[in-house]
Amino acid sequence: MARAELAKVAPPLILLPMPTSKSTEAPAVPALTTADWLKSWLHTDEQTKLSETKRAQYALLLNTVLQDCRFGGSALATAGSAELHNWYRKRLRKTLPHSVADRVYDYAHRALRAAASQGMAKSDLIFDAWWVAHRIAKTLRQTLVSLLAALVLLGGGFLANSAIIAARDGEDLVGTAVTQARELGLGPVVATLENFYYQYIERPVVGGTPSEAANFDGGNGGPTPTPTATYKPATIANEPQWGLAQAPTMMPPQVSTPAQTPMPDEGIWEPTKIQVNGSTAVYVARVRPDAVHTSYYANLVWFDPKQLAFEQIPGTHVPEGNYDHGTGQVALDRRPYYVAGLADAFLLGDSQGGYMLGDKVIRKMVNGRATLVTYTDGSIDVIQWARDPIRGTIQAARQNLSLNVDGGVSQVLSETQNKWGWVWHGVGSGKNLVWRSAIGVRADGTVVYCVGNWLSAKSLADMMVRAGVERSMILDMNSGYANGYFYGPYARGQKIDPTIPREVTRFWSPSTRDFIAVFMKSPAN
Repeated sequence: MARAELAKVAPPLILLPMPTSKSTEAPAVPALTTADWLKSWLHTDEQTKLSETKRAQYALLLNTVLQDCRFGGSALATAGSAELHNWYRKRLRKTLPHSVADRVYDYAHRALRAAASQGMAKSDLIFDAWWVAHRIAKTLRQTLVSLLAALVLLGGGFLANSAIIAARDGEDLVGTAVTQARELGLGPVVATLENFYYQYIERPVVGGTPSEAANFDGGNGGPTPTPTATYKPATIANEPQWGLAQAPTMMPPQVSTPAQTPMPDEGIWEPTKIQVNGSTAVYVARVRPDAVHTSYYANLVWFDPKQLAFEQIPGTHVPEGNYDHGTGQVALDRRPYYVAGLADAFLLGDSQGGYMLGDKVIRKMVNGRATLVTYTDGSIDVIQWARDPIRGTIQAARQNLSLNVDGGVSQVLSETQNKWGWVWHGVGSGKNLVWRSAIGVRADGTVVYCVGNWLSAKSLADMMVRAGVERSMILDMNSGYANGYFYGPYARGQKIDPTIPREVTRFWSPSTRDFIAVFMKSPAN
């Protein structure tokens, strides 16, 4: 057989130095390690059926998960089913996404079973009970995912109806189907399935560093802020009831990160292109959500109410109720100074609270609930209803759960508490790491908005506390609804978080759900 043909069917050999004439004993042959075997098995007949790209991917993954690893450095003869499963559980699933970890585990099992069949590894790998149990569990997970889809969509008729509604309203199909299921009284079922999905299937990577920079929009923000000392008073009001833009508020300090080592520019308030009367009115800071999931950023947005006005726009369907919902979008004559749209709260049925639009009570307000109040003069506040004062004529008041920050202190003492969602139809448990958002006010009256993926109820509240927020209310959650966008100088729209899945037109076109609109009080220059 030619040497080239032998190279295709046999793992690379470990070449040892020949003994010198002075040697009296042959040198000890180093034991073949588990890592050596797993890497060399990529070149066997069975694995050459894989494409070059696939084999290169496996080689890279194996180098990553076997480096500085007791399992990889141990002698191949000591490798058995328990050792393999322990490596999968403690190294693979903590290092790689679960679907990738499963593929590497399957490959390693095949490779070590081949070694066991040749007497080179423990014989229990040939009939590996651990691996069989893993395959059964994987099949069950896939089956449960299928059942989740079937239950949420509730059959073909339900799917067809959801598709019609989604097309009519410009919404995504999955979000529409889930909303329809909740409105049909299936909220607890949806909540249970979501809870399972986020805890066991869709989970974030642990550790690592973000792949993108911390500065907003790649550092392509607005100009250097104008010092207050050189500020010239505004002379034009975009809307008389809002009044003129005032001198800008002093920008807050850098936001601390919970990660052990800060990334460059992390927590620094970067100016956006949104200006009012020559001063930057909106800033963005990006910070890791906690000390564990350090590969991701959450986004904090600082709004200056001295320069900006706020209004809650009802959607064409949400908040639910028998009233004039309007067009679900910002009026055409206000679009020239419309600069941001932020998703508002949950469905009323999930919010544990009420809703007022002007002087009309759409659903009875509940004492003690977190309440986002916007006033006809364009001002905004987050209060606890019936405890904190009403400061003017209400434009809209929207309630959602309890304050998650009060007095500058996080109120999320336990993520299993019912008030953070579990029993309230479809919002899942507070410990689930999902898309979440919140809005709050600082002691100086400025407004902070937070949005990001892989946030729990606790890490969301902690983000607001680090941003200096005194009182904060949870806004909508999950990928279809926790959305925020910039408009104005961002002519095509700009996602506040670049990974938001919904298009930027969501709060520019008619929306089925309510949102917070932010406007310039005076022209940009």
